[in-house]
Amino acid sequence: MAYQALYRQWRPARFAEMVGQELIVTALRSQVKSGRLAHAYLFCGSRGTGKTSAAKILARAVNCENPQDGDACGECPSCKRMMGDQSFDMLEYDAASNSRVEDMREILDTVQYPPQFGRYKVYVIDEVHMLSANAFNALLKTLEEPPEYMIFVLATTEPQKVPATILSRCQRYDFGRIPAAQIAARLAEAARGAGAEATEGALMHIARAAEGGMRDALSLLDMCIGYGQTVDEALVRRVLGTSDRRFLFEFAEALINEDAAGVLSLIDRLMTDGREPAVFAREMAAHLRSLLAAKTCPDRFGDLMDLTPEIAASYLGQSETVGSARLISMMDLFLAVDSSLRYASSPRIVLESAALHACLRTGEDDTAALRERIVDLEKALRGLQEKLASGAFVPAADAPAAKPAAPAPKAAEAAPKPSIAGDAKSVWDAAIKLLRVQAPGLTGMLIRGRIVSADDHAFCWESQDANFNTSYITGEKNRQLIADALTAAAGVPCTFSAAGPAQKAGEAKKADDLSDFFTTFGAANVQVQDK
Repeated sequence: MAYQALYRQWRPARFAEMVGQELIVTALRSQVKSGRLAHAYLFCGSRGTGKTSAAKILARAVNCENPQDGDACGECPSCKRMMGDQSFDMLEYDAASNSRVEDMREILDTVQYPPQFGRYKVYVIDEVHMLSANAFNALLKTLEEPPEYMIFVLATTEPQKVPATILSRCQRYDFGRIPAAQIAARLAEAARGAGAEATEGALMHIARAAEGGMRDALSLLDMCIGYGQTVDEALVRRVLGTSDRRFLFEFAEALINEDAAGVLSLIDRLMTDGREPAVFAREMAAHLRSLLAAKTCPDRFGDLMDLTPEIAASYLGQSETVGSARLISMMDLFLAVDSSLRYASSPRIVLESAALHACLRTGEDDTAALRERIVDLEKALRGLQEKLASGAFVPAADAPAAKPAAPAPKAAEAAPKPSIAGDAKSVWDAAIKLLRVQAPGLTGMLIRGRIVSADDHAFCWESQDANFNTSYITGEKNRQLIADALTAAAGVPCTFSAAGPAQKAGEAKKADDLSDFFTTFGAANVQVQDK
């Protein structure tokens, strides 16, 4: 006999064998036991969740000669005929390939004939949303007033495409995605039945990859068993073309630390191993989602994601090093890779672009990047405040008075001023980034010049345009705005002055003296001419 695929071997034949749809099974069983059967059912849900299987089980149960607790016995002549596809009391149609109105009329012409052996004649129409508008209209009248022996079961993955007139005449049941733990348990039974050995980690990996579909999970297990009778995580990753968890943690660590060189090196390793960029992008988005879940609900994270305590602890530890806003931003970038690959000639470049955008966020000038930096600064500030409140360290003003020290040499009497955090250019660049948000017009003027001196935290700016008038920049409001930005960037109080190209750094005072005029008459009413 020819080999039969696992998903066909392990297709449930009774309600008791269905996995993950307990509420629906309970409702259908109750209807079979009480005889309160609807004339039309609509089974909705994603692929592989048991819609067609439930329809066939229902057809066998309503025609079973010896039903047991609302379930088919599987032993009576009616059950055997239906399980052997030898009964005309259950007819299955695929609406995807029979979507025309003519096809529907041919199907409905057989409605007038009563069942041959059982009590009910059950029509199962799969992918019913594929029917044309005229076909739905042809079905509507029969669905509204069917013979008493008729039961229609409509199955679809897209109920929103089914007309409201059809929906209103059906009892609707939504089949949810099957939890990964229940899929893994079913896979373990299938593996034992096939004489294969599968590790718990391998089965869980397959269950997560199936995304709630039992048929997909059994098909993946069938592929793995085709390689050998021992199925482990390494084999599953090779079959699926996925990366191991350690690589995902390493890649996420490089993104969080903004290590661009490390990110590109890891992508090169990924491509050398023959991995698909699209598959890795989806895995990375799922990893970032797990980190976000760990950050937002740490107490229930392990149960929510079906993870062992050790792996859950790894996610919780890595999530503490990054903010939620940054995680959402990076996750969106990797989710967009899948759609971008459709039009890209080089998948590797698309993946590298998304990874570098996620990594080099401090190099961006947009408001999102600035918002992320503000969140990081606020987090650092809260940490300092907590340390102050707990007494981890005492501010200098509250420190106990020290004993008088011996007189210091004269040269050391003057305490040095605190130094600027970083060189003058980096401080100036950081201030410009802050000003881009606060005063874009003023920033456009400042980038037309350069800093000529920054002695004693006094920054002096010089225009590179011979005809540039510095009066607007040296106005009291704008000058204070620039000084505040420099102070925020440097971490110490800074001042700012501006000079034209013909002025020296020491002559900037002349421009400062004009500030009184601007204060009194307004900058727009004062015109300064150099002669």
